[in-house]
Amino acid sequence: MAGSFTATPHPLHHKVIRALRTHDLLQPGQSILVAVSGGPDSVALLSLLHELTPGWNFSLTVVHCNYGLRGAESDGDASFVVELCRRLNLPCVVRSLHMPAREPGHPSSLQARARELRYRLFRDLAAELHLDRVALGHTADDQAETVLLRMLRGAGLRGLGGMPHRRGNLFVRPLLTVTRREILSYLESKRLSFRTDSSNATPVYLRNRVRHELLPAMQSLAPATVPLLARQADI
Repeated sequence: MAGSFTATPHPLHHKVIRALRTHDLLQPGQSILVAVSGGPDSVALLSLLHELTPGWNFSLTVVHCNYGLRGAESDGDASFVVELCRRLNLPCVVRSLHMPAREPGHPSSLQARARELRYRLFRDLAAELHLDRVALGHTADDQAETVLLRMLRGAGLRGLGGMPHRRGNLFVRPLLTVTRREILSYLESKRLSFRTDSSNATPVYLRNRVRHELLPAMQSLAPATVPLLARQADI
């Protein structure tokens, strides 16, 4: 799909504005680093913030992390994001991140080590470019998965709080009340394309099994499982 970022505001547009104001995530005139993988969530995040820019006077910079773990597919993701930013006339920073070998005391999983590298890069770039916020594309589905993962690991009340809408004075998650179904509906309405990460389908990662096996089973019993778990996290 080849789409446009300038059209009649989608209902999601207003939902995100409410989230920004309710949780004090962003202020007019701020400079924002937008983390874009090329997947549906991050493409929607960039589109929505781009739509808000005329009224909120945002200054957007995009960052994409290429771990090179999926070969040509990873390079394709990077090229997709670069082209997206070219169309939007936005600055784009692409960084190749090389996964370190597992060391004692460091996170054991590949995903955890990648997350550590990613967040370090975001902090460094925000400081280097004098940016006010880093916007992440986590959704209500990600929140529901996080809550379930922590339940399976025996988390206490703090752990069941999941991911915060705002982490310190830097990281913000404007889509944390938005479901993946809403994201896909938004992208379809805007005729916007996105990339699909093949590693999200492999059952080797526990999060993927929660996403593809546990959550669908729960939703068959309670269709509102995702927003309910996200609401529980907020409580």
